[in-house]
This record gives sequence, structure tokens and C-alpha cells, in this order.
Amino acid sequence: MNLRKLAETIELSMDIPDVDKKVAAKLILRLEKLVKKLDAFNKHLNVLYNPFKEHQTVSEESVVKYRGSLWKYLNQINENFDELRQMAVLCIKDLKHFSSDTEITEIISTFTDDFGDIEKQEDNLTHIIADWEAGDFRNKVITGMENLKKEIAELKKLIEDRMIDHINSNILSKSWLDGASEKYNLDISEQEPSISRLYKDREEKLKKMM
Repeated sequence: MNLRKLAETIELSMDIPDVDKKVAAKLILRLEKLVKKLDAFNKHLNVLYNPFKEHQTVSEESVVKYRGSLWKYLNQINENFDELRQMAVLCIKDLKHFSSDTEITEIISTFTDDFGDIEKQEDNLTHIIADWEAGDFRNKVITGMENLKKEIAELKKLIEDRMIDHINSNILSKSWLDGASEKYNLDISEQEPSISRLYKDREEKLKKMM
């Protein structure tokens, strides 16, 4: 057992200031939006990936014919990635607010590396599509996109399985019960027992009579 991490977790979970909770709540929203943006980015890749994957051959003539559309598609990929990068930077900025937690420090490092891998594969795919006159264009595009999709899946897994879970459990102190109550709009806050209310009412009436 890593006693240092245990001690830090206990210390971090005790008396979390409201300002830290607000930052954590905002960070959760940022991460959830980033996941949705990653899904949208991946879905846009399918616009070219699916037809290339379904057809065994893509003629050079068809590539030349639709090269204008390829350039527009490539520009959109770059724009989508720029938006992803901006969102990732904001997430890291909020994560650094909790950098005294060694788990968060490790998460920042892994998140930065994983996003860097996406950037490398996106840049590689950009060069592949831009070089549409090169031989074996179809297979290169498919390989480039599959490598990029793999890195996207890795980052999504990190965010959903580790980052959000750690923030909810160790900073916001949320459990599955909190999540269920929010989903179904149920109030699970502790209610004062009826007998206690009756007792207090009786005490108040006796005080007024004295």
C-alpha cells in the first residue's frame, strides 16, 4: 500500500473548500464536453474512412476529380482538432489547481502524453491526405485514420475511467448514489425524523406558555 498516496487522499478529501469544489465541478463539465467533442471528431473521420474501408480500390482518377472536396475535408479536420486542443488546454489549466495531489499530477502527465499522441497522428493523417498524388492513397488513409482513432479511444478511456472518477470520488466526494439521484431527480438528503419535529414543536409551544 502506498501510504503517502493514502495520506494525501485523506487530507484532500477533508474539508474541501467551496472554491475547490467549484473548480472541480467546472472541470467535470469541461471533461464531459471534451469527450463529446472527441466523439464528434471521430465521427467526422468516418466521412472518409467508411467509404474507403468499404471499397477495395479507390482510383487515382476519382481522387483527382474530388481533390477540391478532399482539401475542404482536410481543413475541417484541422479546425476540429484546433478546437479539441483548446478544450484540452483548459482542462489541464483546471487540473493544475489540484496539483498538490500526486494522483492528479500523474493524470496531468498521462493526459498530456495521450493528447500529444493524438496530435502526432492527426499531423500524420494531414500529410497523408495532402499527398493525394502518392501511391497506395487508400491504404495510407485507412491506416492513418485507424491510428488516430486508436489514440482517441485511449484518451476517452483515460477521461471516463480515471479522471472523472478520481475527481468525483476524491474531490467532490460523489458516489454512485449521488449520480443516480441526479439522473432521476431524487432528493436523498437526510430528512429530519417526524418525531424530532414534533418534539421541537412541543418545546417551542411550552416556551411561549412560560
